[in-house]
Amino acid sequence: MATTQLLPSLSARLGILQLNNPSSLNALTLEMIRSMTPTLATWQKAGAIRATLMVGSPYERKGKMKPAFCAGGDVKACYHAGLSKDESESQLTADFFREEYQLNYMIAMQPPTFR
Repeated sequence: MATTQLLPSLSARLGILQLNNPSSLNALTLEMIRSMTPTLATWQKAGAIRATLMVGSPYERKGKMKPAFCAGGDVKACYHAGLSKDESESQLTADFFREEYQLNYMIAMQPPTFR
């Protein structure tokens, strides 16, 4: 799943995942997770990367660009989804945390390929 909230790229066997959600300090969304997971899986399977680097897009404050790595998960969206009477909407919270922890595990278990 492609999203403008994640800008993946490769550079000299370094997988770069740029979080591009500066309006919320690059808070991780389910959309970002669902884009990051297959991207990492493809890179890892192809042996295309030796390491993964995550960076955040800067945000503007008082006319100056400020760094913002990640404010964590998009807690506000999960909270509002949990309050929803719509079952598919309320499922967002469970999906978010399940898929985020699966992604965390994938990153943690990324095999070192120092060749």
